[in-house]
Amino acid sequence: MWTLAGRGCRRGRVLLPWGTGAARPQLPRPRPAPSLGAAAGSWGSDRLCSSAGLKGKPDMSKFPVEDTRNFSIIAHVDHGKSTLADRLLELTGTIDKTKNNKQVLDKLQVERERGITVKAQTASLFYNFEGKHYLLNLIDTPGHVDFSYEVSRSLSACQGVLLVVDANEGIQAQTVANFFLAFEAQLSVIPVINKIDLKNADPGRVEKQIEKVFDIPSDECIKISAKLGTNVESVLQAVIERIPPPKVHRKNPLRALVFDSTFDQYRGVIANVALFDGKVSKGDKIVSAHTQKTYEVNEVGVLNPNEQPTLKLYAGQVGYLIAGMKDVTEAQIGDTLYLQNHPVEPLPGFKSAKPMVFAGMYPIDQSEYNNLKSAIEKLTLNDSSVTVHRDSSLALGAGWRLGFLGLLHMEVFNQRLEQEYNTSVILTTPTVPYKAVLSSAKLIKEYREKEITIINPAQFPDKSKVAEYLEPIVLGTIITPDEYTGKIMALCQARRAVQKHLMFIDQNRVMLKYLFPLNEIVVDFYDSLKSLSSGYASFDYEDAGYQTAELVKMDILLNGNIVEELVTVVHNVKAYRKNVLAKCYGGDITRKMKLLKRQAEGKKKLRKIGNIEVPKDAFIKVLKT
Repeated sequence: MWTLAGRGCRRGRVLLPWGTGAARPQLPRPRPAPSLGAAAGSWGSDRLCSSAGLKGKPDMSKFPVEDTRNFSIIAHVDHGKSTLADRLLELTGTIDKTKNNKQVLDKLQVERERGITVKAQTASLFYNFEGKHYLLNLIDTPGHVDFSYEVSRSLSACQGVLLVVDANEGIQAQTVANFFLAFEAQLSVIPVINKIDLKNADPGRVEKQIEKVFDIPSDECIKISAKLGTNVESVLQAVIERIPPPKVHRKNPLRALVFDSTFDQYRGVIANVALFDGKVSKGDKIVSAHTQKTYEVNEVGVLNPNEQPTLKLYAGQVGYLIAGMKDVTEAQIGDTLYLQNHPVEPLPGFKSAKPMVFAGMYPIDQSEYNNLKSAIEKLTLNDSSVTVHRDSSLALGAGWRLGFLGLLHMEVFNQRLEQEYNTSVILTTPTVPYKAVLSSAKLIKEYREKEITIINPAQFPDKSKVAEYLEPIVLGTIITPDEYTGKIMALCQARRAVQKHLMFIDQNRVMLKYLFPLNEIVVDFYDSLKSLSSGYASFDYEDAGYQTAELVKMDILLNGNIVEELVTVVHNVKAYRKNVLAKCYGGDITRKMKLLKRQAEGKKKLRKIGNIEVPKDAFIKVLKT
C-alpha cells in the first residue's frame, strides 16, 4: 500500500471485497442528489439535482468539507476519459441522458474535430449516497503528452484521481506519466479499467499490468464500460469512499488558488479557483498576491458544467470567480487571491511550463499585426504554457517567436487562433532550445551570462565564440508489443538515443526507456514509431536536461545570400561532396573531361545571375511543406 506524509497516496478501503467466483453482494444503490435551489429551502427527497433543477443560486454552505470530494480523470489518449465524464454527469443528474451526450466537457471546436481533450474542464456534481448529500468536483484532463502541464495544474485542486486504462490496449506511455504526476502530488489513485465491452478486451491482463507497474492490488481495479454505462455507479461510490475530503479551514481568511482562466470580451477574465481557506462572495474586495492589485468580486459560482452563479464559495470547493480583470496580464495561473486587509501566505503555485519547441509566427498581412497580437494575448491567458517573444524577419515582417510543449500543442494553438479569433498566420520550421557556453570574458560581459539559450537558429553563435554547445535531451518511454521491439530499437539508435531500461510489463508487451536528443524526436519520430509498430506503440517523454553535442548552424543560401527564415541547427556530421564522375567507370578520358567542363559552366552561369527577389508567397509555401 502507498503510504506517504501529507494527504497521502492511500487508496482507502477496497470497494469490491468479494473474491473471484464469489457471489457479488448487492450494494446500496445511490440516488442522485436533489435540487439545491435556494428558493426550495430544503432537500426534496425525489428530485434530481440537475442543471435544470438548479434554479436561483445554490447555497454551497450545505456541503461541509467532509462531504466534498475533488478529483480528476487521467489517462492515455483515447482511453475513454471524456466518455466516463459524460456518464458521471448523467448519473448525477447534472445533464439529461440523451444519445447526443458525447464529449460534453470538450467545449472547444478543435477538441471535437480531433477527438481529443486539450483544455482541462471542471464540473460540480451533486450526489446522494447512503442518505448523505455530496459535492463532487470533477476535472476532466487531456491525455496527450503535449498537454501534461494542464494535468499537473488540475491535480493541484484535487485530493484523488481516477486512472483510466483501456481494457484492450492496456497500460500506455502516458498512463505511466500521469500516474507518477498523481503519485508525486500524493493523491489517492483509483484504477478504472474501461471498455470491457470490446470484443478483444482482456481486463484480467490489464489488472496484472497495473499491479506490476504501479504496485496497486488487482482487486482495487473497477471494471466498467463508460460507453454502455456498465458499473459506472461503482466509480462514484469509490470516489466517496477512497478519496479523502480536502484539508482546509473555513474559519481562516480567504486563500484561493487560480489554477486556470479564460477570457470573455464582455466580462473580462473568468478565473477558475480552488479555495484552500475561508470563503468568497459577490461584493468582496480581493487582492492578487502576484500584482497586488485590488478587485471587487462581481460573481462567483460553480460549473455544472456551464456557469451556475452561487451565493458564496467555501474552502474545499472549486468554482469560478469574475472580478473585473480586463487586462489579460492580470490573471496569472498559480496566483493566490485573498481578502483586502487580510493578507495571507501565498500558495506555492506551479512550476512554470518549459517550452520544448519554438517556432516563428507572423501575420500573413502586416496590417493584421495588431489583431493577431490581441488574439495571441487572449489565447495565452487561456493557455499559459505558451511563451511569447517579439521577433522580426526581413521577408515576413514583424512577428513573434513562440514556445510550445510539443508539435501537437503548436498545431492546436494555431488551429484555435484560426477558429476562435479568425486569424491566419505563417509558422516557421519548429526548432528546439539549444545552449552555448561562451569562451571569453569579453563575450560573457557582453551577454551578461556565461551560458546563453538560443531559441532562434539565425542567432546561433559561431564556434569561435563558444567553449561548447549543449542540446536538450528527454527521457522517452515506449510501450510496444514485443514483436516490434527490434525495429523500434533500431529506430531509436538511428536517432542517437541511448537505452536506459527495458522491462516486460506482461507476456506480450515491453516498456523501453531511452535518452533522446530532443531535436531527433520533435518532428517525425512519433509518425515513424507508429508506422513501424502498425500503430500499436505509444510514446511519452519528460525533460532530462542538457548534454554536450557537436552542433552546427546550417544556412540555406539563395544566390549566395542567407535566407534567415530557413536556417536550422543540425548535429555535425562529415560533409559530403557530389562526385560527378561517379557514374564513369574507366573508358575514354574525354567523357570525364566533358562532365567536369559542364559542371564548371554551370557554376559560372550561377555566378552571373543577379539578385533574386523572392515573392512572399514562395516563402509561405516552403514553410508549409
